Order: sequence, then structure tokens, then C-alpha cells
Amino acid sequence: MGVFNYLRGLFERFKRKRDQKMLYEVLSDSRAVFSSFGNNIYYSDFVNNCLDRIAVEISKIEVVSVLQKSNSVERLNDDITRLFQFQPNPLQPTKDFLSCCSWLLRKRMNCFIYPEYEIVISNGKRFKKYKAFYPLDPISAELGHFDDGRWAIQFYWRDGTTDILPYDDIIHLRWRRGTSTLIGGGDDFGEVNEQSTMRSLTVLDELLQGLPKMVQSSLGLNGVLTVKTLADGEKMKMSRDNFEEHLHTSQSGIVAIDLATDFTPIQQKFPEVPETILNFVKDIIRERYGVSSAILNGDYTSDQHTAFYQNCIEDFIVEFEQAMSAKLFSQREKDVGHRVRAYYSKVAYMNVSEKRQLAILGRDTGILTLNEMREIYGLSPIPEGNRRLQSLNYIDVNLVNSYQLQKSQKKPRKGKSEEEEIKLNDEN
Repeated sequence: MGVFNYLRGLFERFKRKRDQKMLYEVLSDSRAVFSSFGNNIYYSDFVNNCLDRIAVEISKIEVVSVLQKSNSVERLNDDITRLFQFQPNPLQPTKDFLSCCSWLLRKRMNCFIYPEYEIVISNGKRFKKYKAFYPLDPISAELGHFDDGRWAIQFYWRDGTTDILPYDDIIHLRWRRGTSTLIGGGDDFGEVNEQSTMRSLTVLDELLQGLPKMVQSSLGLNGVLTVKTLADGEKMKMSRDNFEEHLHTSQSGIVAIDLATDFTPIQQKFPEVPETILNFVKDIIRERYGVSSAILNGDYTSDQHTAFYQNCIEDFIVEFEQAMSAKLFSQREKDVGHRVRAYYSKVAYMNVSEKRQLAILGRDTGILTLNEMREIYGLSPIPEGNRRLQSLNYIDVNLVNSYQLQKSQKKPRKGKSEEEEIKLNDEN
């Protein structure tokens, strides 16, 4: 009520030039008058920075189509792999497509992807030939049934039109779902609940608005200047002009003039915002998205990035793989092992010591080529770098029993103990 009465007094006092006068009084006064933050948390740069940090990492995922068997995973060069290698649709490269999906998922709580395809018949068999993948951004969506019982989804677009499509043709990703079995959102009815986040953002916004007001107040009236002598009109006018000139240029708030005066300073106390309170408010907002301050600042360790991966990236990868595989392949294709895989390299976020250990392990076991080990350190490939090395100290697990059996059956050479013989065999 105090702020309302204050503003109402301003309007009543300055009716003719109320806009200018109100602006002047609010800026020059020390009262805490704040503008409304609004009711959309995505107007906040802080929230958008969290979303952007997640989207940037998700955009680095490599999407491929594979044939997964019990003891092997074979990468396929089919339409899915080809499209996601560079450009899933004519409007977006792969990086932008994945980033767009991440933004839609966390802002709309649901991300819908439409796979454009055509039916091709080969050797009497029908299969889908994929032409593009499009992320959709409707203002709302409803799930229902066709007359034959199949699931249908109706999209409402910003131009007022609607479309009804088979739900089997839509890849649907969800975030922050409650007990709703169909729609993401955050509560039990598939609706977005952002009240607690809005309260924290309002507090943070008011703290940030208060900082410039403190600066403006510190440059305002700092004391009272009392003139002790009586000056003639011309000299007083000159003093007043000098005063106004200094007032506009002085940063200390103290004006020096050549009249005999007394200066009485006004003691002003400005509230300080403890850093712990700012961090506490920011932590509440960051917890919603699983992003730490170190991740936002870019000074994270490999352990902190691992935690970020588990909170934000891994969940997206699992849902993306399952949703894509379920909708892009027929039941027969899924039965024989067709899958969509999303690979995210965590090697780039290792420190030098961890990269060195990985390179040594890859060299000794033969799981990495020379070029793959060079890539760990950011080096370009070399022509002879596709070779694999492997230490002779390692053996195939299928040969362990026969190897030990052969050693136990060998008799020591004349004049050699059993321990010396085993050592000679190992060296050979």
C-alpha cells in the first residue's frame, strides 16, 4: 500500500507532466520501487543461460543407426545415419536440430518430432524411406483416438489451424512428468507448474534492480551547504551557476565554491546484499535444470562435468534413443536388432592425466587406433594411424585356460627349476 500511495501522490501532484515527473521522482528518490517481472520465467536471462548450456552440450551428440546383436554393434549407413550426419531437414544442420529439441523439451515440457518418409516396396517388402526429421512447436496438443481405435494427436498452430496425425508417426519426448501417463509438464494433470521458480526469479530480479538504485542514490544529495556571507545578486547568480555545473559533473557529490560556507554531510547507509543470499536464490533456480554454477561459468572439473552429464545429458540420450527406435523401425526390424544410438564423447572433458591413462589403456589393449589416441589430444590423423597396437602381456580370455594348462604340462629343462622354466617361457 505504501508504494501505491506514493505513486498516486505523484500522479495527483504532477498531472500535466506526470510521465516525466514520475520518472524523475522515482529515479531520484531512494524508495524501493520495482517493475513487475511478469509471469513468464523464460524472460529471465538466468533461466535461458541454464537452458542454453544444456542445449549446447546436447547439440554435440552423434546420432547413428545401428544393428545391435548379442556380441556386436554394427553401424549402418542407412537413411537415418545419413540424415543425422549433416542435416536432418533442409532448414537445420544436426547441431541446430538437437539444440532445438533440447529447448522445446525444457520450455514446452514436450518435444514432438515428425519424421517425413515415403513407403518403398523392394523384393515384395514394404519399408519406410526417411527424407527428413522436423521438430514441431505447436501452441498445444491433444491426444485421442481414431474411429478404428488407433491413437491420434491433434496439433494447434499459431495461425489458428489444426492438424490430426497418427500418434505412431510422431516421436514424442517428455520432461518433468507427474503422474500423467501421456504428457510431460510437471504436475499430475500434464500442466506446467512454475510457481516456485517464479518466486525465486522475482526475488533475484528485485535484488538486481536494487543494485543500480543504490548507485544512483550514492550520487545524489550527500550534504547541506550553508552560506555564511551575504553576496550581491550577481555574485550569488555566478555561484549558483557554478554549483549547477559542478553538480552535473562531480562524481563525489561535493561541490567546491569560493564563498564562506559550512558543509554538513548526510550519513547514508546502503543495504548490502550478502553473496550467500544471491547464491542461495540462484541455486534454487539452477536445481530445476540440474546445472551448477561451475558449468555455467565454464570452470568445471571432469567430476563436475560428469555430474552435469548424469543430470541433464544422459536422461535426454536414453529417452531420445528409445523414442526414435520405437517409432522409426517396424517390429520385425526391432526384433533383429535395429536401434538408434546417440553417442556423446566425454573424453574432451577429461584432464591431461585422465587422457593419458585412457591412451595407455587403449594402446595396451588394442581398443584404440593410433589416430583415435591422437584425437584425444586434439591432433590431426596421420596416414599410418589406423593401426592398432596391443601389449603381449594381455591374452584372450578364451585362451586363458588352455595357456595355463600348457604351462603346467611342460617339464623343466635339465638343470632348471620350475620357476626358472616358467620365466623363460614367458620371456619367449
